[in-house]
Amino acid sequence: MSIEGEIAMQTNQMLNAYQLLQSGAVTIRELKGITDDEMEAGLAASRRLLRAGHTEAAAEVLSGLALYDPYYPGVWKAMEDLCRSEQLPRIANLCADLARAVS
Repeated sequence: MSIEGEIAMQTNQMLNAYQLLQSGAVTIRELKGITDDEMEAGLAASRRLLRAGHTEAAAEVLSGLALYDPYYPGVWKAMEDLCRSEQLPRIANLCADLARAVS
């Protein structure tokens, strides 16, 4: 295959992936092939950070996980826990509602 053909094929694949993401039919997690075990490892890391008092770092990990798969209930449950630890009950309740909605 020529370079032009390869570029055209890759461009079409990227456009298709973008359209799927934009429509909500697929998540970044699915496109990247991230497994449940890997998501759980990320959640475990965020919990360890939170227990160690590194709230901002835990929030960054959870934000990344939510970006990769906003339909993964464990992410929203962990965000709820983080918000409760920071005395943010309204946001914690919202996260709990999201966890229930996507489970």
